[in-house]
Amino acid sequence: MTKVGTVLSVRLDPALATALDRHCAQTGATRSLVVQQSMAQYLATQSGPTLGELAEALLPAIRRGATRSRDSAPRPARQQRFRDRVHEKRRR
Repeated sequence: MTKVGTVLSVRLDPALATALDRHCAQTGATRSLVVQQSMAQYLATQSGPTLGELAEALLPAIRRGATRSRDSAPRPARQQRFRDRVHEKRRR
């Protein structure tokens, strides 16, 4: 079963129509495909940044699954931290 898309009629000035026909002849693409790809690219660039892109721009240091920088020393295990705390209290 094939999907039928919406038909859109567009007026092109003669120079643009000639350039489109030349491009289609060189690449073997249809006019419809070239226009669809062009519209998709245009809408993607004009819609602005996505939420993910904004988050990456505002929070570049935070990576998925990483809460601290790679340069910091690994935290000791919870049990070891507890032992260290108990030893510190005993010394006082």
